[in-house]
Amino acid sequence: MQDELHILMTTDTVGGVWTYSITLCKSLQTYGVKVHLAAMGGFASQSQRQEVDALKENVTFYDSNYKLEWMENPWEDVDQAQHWLHSIYLQVQPDLIHLNNFAKIHPDWKCPIITVYHSCVATWWRSVHKEPIPQAWNLYLNLLQNTLKASDRVVAPSKELLLQATTILDIDSPGMVIYNAREDRPSSEVKKENFILATGRVWDEAKNLQLLEACAKEISWPVYVAGNSTNPASGAEVRLQNVKMLGHLTSEELNAWMQRASIFCSPAKYEPFGLAILEAAKAGCALVLSNLRTLKELWDDAAVYFNPNKKDELWYQIQQLIDNREYLEVQAFKAKQRSQTYTASKMAREYMRLYTYLLRNLKKKLKQKSV
Repeated sequence: MQDELHILMTTDTVGGVWTYSITLCKSLQTYGVKVHLAAMGGFASQSQRQEVDALKENVTFYDSNYKLEWMENPWEDVDQAQHWLHSIYLQVQPDLIHLNNFAKIHPDWKCPIITVYHSCVATWWRSVHKEPIPQAWNLYLNLLQNTLKASDRVVAPSKELLLQATTILDIDSPGMVIYNAREDRPSSEVKKENFILATGRVWDEAKNLQLLEACAKEISWPVYVAGNSTNPASGAEVRLQNVKMLGHLTSEELNAWMQRASIFCSPAKYEPFGLAILEAAKAGCALVLSNLRTLKELWDDAAVYFNPNKKDELWYQIQQLIDNREYLEVQAFKAKQRSQTYTASKMAREYMRLYTYLLRNLKKKLKQKSV
């Protein structure tokens, strides 16, 4: 392995993958890794530009407006994105490719490839609709399968998500789990206030924010919801009643709300990891979460859980915390303690072990061929 490791990494500007990528890139500075970060899904916003500009020490940023593979009629963009990524590959000659989406892999890429399986429409569909993904998604599934098969390693952010993926999909490549992470922020002196916070793509059925909307008027504290309400694929806007909508917030703005909130709620029907939940826990919020296997794996007894199909259960768990201040403070403490399991330095260390292993394996194979 060269002294200075160059990685071509993809990301998207739509959701949590961006947050994950920025956190990882920053943490890889410790190892002197140079990241060539290629973004798709829509041009980076001003706040995203500021985040990546702060990483100029080790990140070269490539922006694009190519559609992601799950968006409406994306296939011309997917083909163009392959050529675009290949042009970056030829320019950079990376030691390793780290994909955070299901990109079309170019046959001339000779370095190790890892794909991080953050989520997919197949597991999303089964969780939300309780049935297999329809045949209309076959082109997407073919791309997904081809990307995973061409990868030297498939990484998932939770054991449960990896299990779901291997149950539904034909994955030949070795799989492993590296938990996502967020950096700890300086302790805040902000006093906790009596309100509930939730965040997520309001238009995404899986986020299930309509359940929180349905019981919000029966909760004795106000409910605030942060997140983009416009579907980037269709342009359709979703509005919620009975809650105070904050719209899309920057990372710093969202953290400021989390520092003030006493309770953070995630009513999702599908959640591969949940970076916002982690951020809220680090900010000292008590967690009220859907009873999903992924979230139970990650948070154990550091959260209270409810059936994401039952409004009454959600109301009960929130109201129990509101009515018992000591219980609320205990749950907030447990969440904050548990959040220390998921550190950015640990995540970067585990990725570095994987990068090093794959590059040593490649050297062994090349050496064997030359004998």
